Amino acid sequence: MRRGLTTAAVLGLMLAGWPMAAAAQDAGAIQQAVNQGQRLMQSGRAVEAEPLFRRSAEDAERLWGATSPDAGTLTILWADALHETGQAREAEAAYRLALTRLDRIGEPGHPMIGLALNNLGLNLHEQGRYAEALATLERAVAIRTAIEGETGATLVSMSNQAVALKALGRFYEADALYSRVLSARRRGADPLDLATSLNNLGANRLMLDRAPEAETALREALALREAGLGGGHPLTAQTLSLLADALAVQGRPEAAVMMQRRALDALPADTHPLDRAAAMTNLAGILKTLDRNAEAVPLDRAALDLMRKALGPDHPETAAAMIGLADGLLMTGEVEAARTLLVEALRVQAAALGDAHPARLQPLFLLGVAAGETDDRPAAIAALREAARVAEAALPPGHLARIGAQANLGAALAADRRPGEALPLLRAAGRSLRADRSARRDPDRVRRDLDAWRHLYRLTVTAAWDAGG
Repeated sequence: MRRGLTTAAVLGLMLAGWPMAAAAQDAGAIQQAVNQGQRLMQSGRAVEAEPLFRRSAEDAERLWGATSPDAGTLTILWADALHETGQAREAEAAYRLALTRLDRIGEPGHPMIGLALNNLGLNLHEQGRYAEALATLERAVAIRTAIEGETGATLVSMSNQAVALKALGRFYEADALYSRVLSARRRGADPLDLATSLNNLGANRLMLDRAPEAETALREALALREAGLGGGHPLTAQTLSLLADALAVQGRPEAAVMMQRRALDALPADTHPLDRAAAMTNLAGILKTLDRNAEAVPLDRAALDLMRKALGPDHPETAAAMIGLADGLLMTGEVEAARTLLVEALRVQAAALGDAHPARLQPLFLLGVAAGETDDRPAAIAALREAARVAEAALPPGHLARIGAQANLGAALAADRRPGEALPLLRAAGRSLRADRSARRDPDRVRRDLDAWRHLYRLTVTAAWDAGG
């Protein structure tokens, strides 16, 4: 997902807003602060950039008045910096302030309003508020389409809209939107924008279990990115990682490991710490599927170390790295160490994202597994019950993660000899999975889901037998 505003765009607006020679000294100070803030953002130092942008936005409103677009534009930069530091809720408030300031201009179609809506939509998405994100991004697309048609910034917002659709489990709608963006970009001249669209489409085809099609799109994206960015760019590594996933899904895990190592090697050890951490986590995940846990756990540890150094201990991305390591530790029998990490990750997520964010589903499930390993059934059921609550609050009916959370809780209750409580959950999950499978057009995905449905059916029959109903 993409956000952002270039220094040139900001300064172009500001230069147009210099009405008085007497204000030149203040305007020059604002310009200097913005330049410095942009340089800090580009070097990953958003914490230092944030106060510069905040003061610049305040000074712009003081200097040029409430109806100047500059105060709103600079507030977007401030919000972006807050977002990059992991302060999602504070960033949301700043984006809304930017919209308030831009609304005072009296131009409903002002291009900066489209940008503010786009970036607010990304912020809401990362908070797990997917329905709100989708509605906000739809507004951004409408404004940007009215200004420039289906080109440039409009296509960026359309791609972001597709991401929100994916998060809501609406994969076919997302696929149609990604295909539309790709078609528009094939008519353009920028190969790197085309590579982004191919990359996005390939990632979505993986979600649809259309791995061969995903691989085709991703290989084309890789060729464009290697030609335009080189092998050591983080976007090239991103495509390599997705290709590794496509290979793993098609039953080629060893080739997937080699591809993922290429992604990791593409990122120098002294740069791109967050991208290196992501590549390490992805490689560890593939190694776990091969039961090569002794190789996976050191990668997970290294990824967590990078995240802590780059983002601090209380960032949600650091929490995600804790969860990856906890998963590996569970596989190697280090249950208490895994449990400690999971509890800490859940604390960080609740503080940063709220207690109903879908990112909490995986650590809650793993916490249930950890409790089950020590035969602490009440703790296991409590964790899985919380996961089912989060899924119900955050995800729409029929979403596979929501079905899975419901089924996991039902299975745990059945194992605890509580068939009366388990039976409604298992039956509901089975109905939802069967309906989801029937609605799909992809026969390969339908066949894979059939195994899950049969397993649920067996659990339901057993629970019904135990309940005598």
